[in-house]
Amino acid sequence: MPPESNAADEARKELTQRLTEAKTRREEALKELDRLREETEKEYWTTVKASLEGAYHGAQKDATEILGVTRDHILKKTKQYGQ
Repeated sequence: MPPESNAADEARKELTQRLTEAKTRREEALKELDRLREETEKEYWTTVKASLEGAYHGAQKDATEILGVTRDHILKKTKQYGQ
C-alpha cells in the first residue's frame, strides 16, 4: 500500500473515533437534560397545584396572570405532573 493510503486510512479512523465519541457525549448530555427538565417540570407543577388547592376565590385567575398561561394550561399540567 502506498503511504498516502495508510495516512488516509489512519485519518479516517481518527475522524470516525472522534465523531463517534462526540456523538455519544452529546446523546448522554441530552438525555440528562431531558431528565432534569422532567424533574423540574414535575416539581414546578406540583407546587402550582399545591398552591391552588384550597386557595382563596380568584386564585386561579391570579395564577394565570402571574404564570402567563391559561387556566386550561394550568389544569392540564397540574393533572399531568401534580400527582
